[in-house]
Amino acid sequence: MKVNERYLMTQEEGTAWHELKASLGPIYPGYESFDPFMRWVKDQLEGYGCKDTREHHWTHESYRVDDWPDHGSGALGLSIEGKEIPVGTFLMLSRSTGEEGLAAPMIYYDIAEGTPEAGAFAGKIVVMDEPEMPDPPYDERFLESYVVTDTNYRSDPEPPAELFERVDPEVSNSWNTRWSFASWSNVIMPMAMEGQAAGLLVISRLTYGALRGLYDRQRTRPMPSLVLDRVNGICVREAAKAGKTARMTLISRFFPADAWNFVTFLPGCDYGTERDEYITINVHTDAMSLTQDNGALGALGIARYFSHIPQEERKKTLLFCIDSRHFIEGFEGGNIDHDPYRVWPELVPKVTVTVGLEHMGEMEGAEDYARNTMVPTGRPEFSFMKADDNDFCARILTEAAIDSGLERADIKIDGRPGIHGKYKGWVRAIQASCHNLGVCVIGEAGNWCGAHTQTFSGMRYFGPKKFRDEVHTWTQVVLNMMNTDSAVYDICWSKLNTAVRTAAAAGEISEAAKEGLLKLIAEIFREAEDGEYEKALFRLEKEAAEAARGIEDVARAIEDVAACLRTRTVS
Repeated sequence: MKVNERYLMTQEEGTAWHELKASLGPIYPGYESFDPFMRWVKDQLEGYGCKDTREHHWTHESYRVDDWPDHGSGALGLSIEGKEIPVGTFLMLSRSTGEEGLAAPMIYYDIAEGTPEAGAFAGKIVVMDEPEMPDPPYDERFLESYVVTDTNYRSDPEPPAELFERVDPEVSNSWNTRWSFASWSNVIMPMAMEGQAAGLLVISRLTYGALRGLYDRQRTRPMPSLVLDRVNGICVREAAKAGKTARMTLISRFFPADAWNFVTFLPGCDYGTERDEYITINVHTDAMSLTQDNGALGALGIARYFSHIPQEERKKTLLFCIDSRHFIEGFEGGNIDHDPYRVWPELVPKVTVTVGLEHMGEMEGAEDYARNTMVPTGRPEFSFMKADDNDFCARILTEAAIDSGLERADIKIDGRPGIHGKYKGWVRAIQASCHNLGVCVIGEAGNWCGAHTQTFSGMRYFGPKKFRDEVHTWTQVVLNMMNTDSAVYDICWSKLNTAVRTAAAAGEISEAAKEGLLKLIAEIFREAEDGEYEKALFRLEKEAAEAARGIEDVARAIEDVAACLRTRTVS
């Protein structure tokens, strides 16, 4: 089922929405921009027909460094023997030096030496370089984030590097930036804390243009910590090796702030009755950059489309969940009591699928080492998309990406081998809470983080066509979900397919038996998709059950699918 393009948002509308968001600045609880943006999104959704909005508020201890929009505000700085050194950024949640700054001798530490002795950095400002990327062969942890992996569908036949090879940062810098970003909190910070450093200076491999205003996600509240770019870090490294004294400044503060999220409903034909079912659109709204947290604008595009369809023709209700726990201290897991699905647990039984949207409309950046900056390449970033192991979900997502003309769509179906039969990795496309609802999961996260977690990039890395194409894609996915019996995309089908593959990997069945059983399940699935529930149930309980005899996990999964189909065969 294809969208009616007359109902789709225009590129001009998408641009206007992003210009408004860019003008507000970082959307983060405790910043002046947060409440106006949340209110604006709520008003827009209600203007498209959403109703019965529920807000949940709580007091969160927010964190702030006033370096935006003026990076030279004096909120962060570094000097060595009177010479000022440009500072790219700071580590989130770093404690303040106070306006007077922190003066202390520097010490250089090579992370290759491993964890330092406790107290080795006491009273010192420790300087550390980011770790180099490892040499092949790469483990799965490296493959999942830092190279191009296999996929189930890719619209761009020429990715920025061969499979499983590093991506040249001067071609596309998101892959490289991710490595830097992750090393600050996963490698360097634990060492600095073990050594009880008074302050920390990280020398990044990134250019100043990529680093300026790039925010990480810390899990602790570390000592004052600044990050320097690849060029300005040279003199700092040499000064630290010489034991010179530095003065670093980071003026930060923690303070109580009103954090809140909300849900709102675009009613379907059975709204308010026992028959109603929900399709949820889940987004987060609390990052520091334009596109990292712009899923709410994608949600507006979907709401705008369905506002043109009369309520009596909307077969399911759209539940929009606008959350704000993704970048705040503790993230979703540390703020679980404020999960909208825990705050309002009565919503969960009606949810049939969760659609997660983030990092939309992003354009690619690359390092320009000659000028120590980051530049747009003019190409769209990859749109990483995922769906559970379900023939219907895989098909409607791929068809929607093709129909929209979306460039650089990259679709991975969980549990399925890639088109080259090689490692695929996974797509960070859904809020953590959505995975706990026990329903089908489908969504997008554009390539990250590059320019897209960087406060100062603004509209420079926003692509109006890419954003509209992505809204087109997800609107078509939702349209097909809305007009299809939820039994077809029930999570039980995905669990059954996964159970069969897992059994083969464990040696419980042969490869030939696995392929035969998957083919049989696909045939039964098509019958269910065609509404032939009784026929599908009969074959499932006879043929599939017989083929899976003695394989406990597969047999249980078959029974779960059968239970789902029985609900459709009862007169």
